[in-house]
Amino acid sequence: MNYIATFFKKFQQTALMGLLLGVFGLASCTDTNQVVFSNQKPVVEAFLAPGKPVSLKLTTVTSYAASEDDADSVARPITGQTIKIHVSDGKVFTLKEVSEGMYESAATELVTFGLTYTLDFEYKGLPVSAITSIPTRPTGFALSRNVIYRTQIDLSSGTTGGFRPPSGEDRSPIEATWNNPTSDYHFVAFINTETNPTPITILPAETTQSPFARRFNNEPTTASSSSIMPQTFQYFGKHYAVLYRLNADYAALYKSTGTTTQNISTPPTAITNGLGVFTGVNADTLIVNVYQL
Repeated sequence: MNYIATFFKKFQQTALMGLLLGVFGLASCTDTNQVVFSNQKPVVEAFLAPGKPVSLKLTTVTSYAASEDDADSVARPITGQTIKIHVSDGKVFTLKEVSEGMYESAATELVTFGLTYTLDFEYKGLPVSAITSIPTRPTGFALSRNVIYRTQIDLSSGTTGGFRPPSGEDRSPIEATWNNPTSDYHFVAFINTETNPTPITILPAETTQSPFARRFNNEPTTASSSSIMPQTFQYFGKHYAVLYRLNADYAALYKSTGTTTQNISTPPTAITNGLGVFTGVNADTLIVNVYQL
């Protein structure tokens, strides 16, 4: 689906970097028995989707010990790399750097279901590699309802005292279901598609930036259903409901959000001499419309 790559390009910037920030002061051993400190490893962000070119983001990590003024307090793009993707059918994709730290395969080099893809490049004199395949497309995706009615809330005066939730709304959960006989990982994302969406809550005029996200998702699950509350939608209009089937490596990385300063550990990764995620995804899409009461 066309929405897979678009969603994950946005999702990478928030979810994945949120998982990786602040935990890289530790060391680990590579297969070559060389010690590579985590803050010297590249962070790879790549979600391979069928019918799309390979898109890969490459950055440095943020040191746990870094202060705001330190040079390594923010992730920085890694440029000038020669990155190849070896395909199990014998093809080799050479990724081109399209912007700082962003690499893509040619428009004719598309990901195909049923093949495996191996990442291959060198960083700081060590080989960086990973392998993934594309999971099967989800089947049986259904929603208990695809029309939601919300009442617009006007907070433009800046007063919230005595505010009561609007009446007349159906606040029962929306049930998303799908087939999952082998307990694969899935999650559901909702993405507002309007060019200039109308917010359900009108904020005071002095608010310079909307706190409302145009996309949201639940956590990866091995179940065959998920509940979504209608109040989670923050905009009127058309939304894509996208069911993603994931490989287990991404689900493990997502779950590592429990890492804290009291429990510091390197996030799980299937990348040799690197961090982050190089994984395949597949999806099915339905439509949800949010109307104003």
